[in-house]
Amino acid sequence: MTRFPIPGAGQDAALLVARLCLASLFLFSGGEKLTSLPGAIEWAASSGVPFAHQAMPLAALFEVATGLMLVTGWRAREAAAALAVWIIVLGPLFHQFWNAPPPLWQESVDNFFHHLVMFGGMIYLAVFGPGRWRLANREG
Repeated sequence: MTRFPIPGAGQDAALLVARLCLASLFLFSGGEKLTSLPGAIEWAASSGVPFAHQAMPLAALFEVATGLMLVTGWRAREAAAALAVWIIVLGPLFHQFWNAPPPLWQESVDNFFHHLVMFGGMIYLAVFGPGRWRLANREG
């Protein structure tokens, strides 16, 4: 009986797909912030983000850069660890389902737990690494 994960190329392909899926959110989110920067700044300021005008371009660049690091596998452990911190700090700040009014409670609780799932994926990648299919042939 073959056990999963399949060793060799199958396992490396699965790890690449996992990295691409994890990166997709941050590439999209960072790209959206960059292409709609005035709106992103306005949203952040209305949500109480301090120094939103300075913070949002930096947040966008951080998301795109770490997303690209996950895609390529270059320093993926470090990128995943940084994103794990990013996620676990921002999730509870922006998705406080315990304070959400009833019409928004379900969306807020879903978003909160989506952040926990992403956090788990990033921790897993930070611990076990990106697999052999990566830009640099070094453990990263």
